[in-house]
Amino acid sequence: MHSIENILGEARKLGASDIHVLGNKEVYFRINKAIQKSAFIFDDPNAFAQRFLSSSQLLALSSEQREIDVSVCIEGIRLRANFYSSNNELCLCIRVLPQKIPSFQELKTPAILSEIFSKTNGLILVSGATGSGKSTTIAAALEYINHNMYKHIICIEDPIEYLHDNDKSFFSYREINTDCLDYNSAIKASLRQDPDIISIGELRDSDSIKSALLASQMGHLVVGTTHAIDSSRSISRLINSFENNRSEIAFELSLSLQAVISQKLTHTSDGKMRAIFEILIATPAVRTLIRDQKLHQLPSEIAMGKEFGMMGFEEKKLQI
Repeated sequence: MHSIENILGEARKLGASDIHVLGNKEVYFRINKAIQKSAFIFDDPNAFAQRFLSSSQLLALSSEQREIDVSVCIEGIRLRANFYSSNNELCLCIRVLPQKIPSFQELKTPAILSEIFSKTNGLILVSGATGSGKSTTIAAALEYINHNMYKHIICIEDPIEYLHDNDKSFFSYREINTDCLDYNSAIKASLRQDPDIISIGELRDSDSIKSALLASQMGHLVVGTTHAIDSSRSISRLINSFENNRSEIAFELSLSLQAVISQKLTHTSDGKMRAIFEILIATPAVRTLIRDQKLHQLPSEIAMGKEFGMMGFEEKKLQI
């Protein structure tokens, strides 16, 4: 049997992004997007739950909810842990977060990102599949703001992943089910907390999307994530979250949107993983296409928009 400290040490040594603990206590690592079985046997998932979950979370896990997300810190290493049930056995999926928040330079992001995140209002979308590095890109962006601007940044997440050391800016953290009820109520409440920037872990339903649009129209910079593989699908996902007033939402989005940053991970020549990006900037032409819901034409705008800082996935891939 092995403790979480032993397993975490091995995961970090191997460069694993995720640790999976199965119901039979077997341990698997995800390394460079591939699953690898380990020789470790986890000592006691239930004891781990007792150690890190509150009484209300333990009750939810054992009754109606059957799964829970938390952020934990072990020996100075921050983790995002998902507890869930499989065949009536407790399982774990643990994301290992970087100890140090990387800079734009370290992530090798496009230069236009510093300009995008210097905006004072509007909506910035960061999209990509699960595990594509969206949270890390946003953390790097907020750290750039932290060191270069004087802002109040509110982070609304489920759970909170990255913690920043206040520099020129300061941070307020609102964790769902701990500090606030849900994304929608937290976004609305943040408007009374004198924010400059509101970072939203996920725009997951029509209520949170509408609240985010409202906040962006009231003079705040709003950063939100969507699970979509590119810019056009990201915008489509937001609009199609509404059944009856899609034209109204498309119009509001066309006014509020500043940029869509889509990303995915790819292997580099040295076998490591790096994000590549598609950048859509909300030019007048792009805003018109969004308003008219002609989203299939957005890739053409990206291809023609290099002078505005736009780029497609393949352009960045060729530079790796």
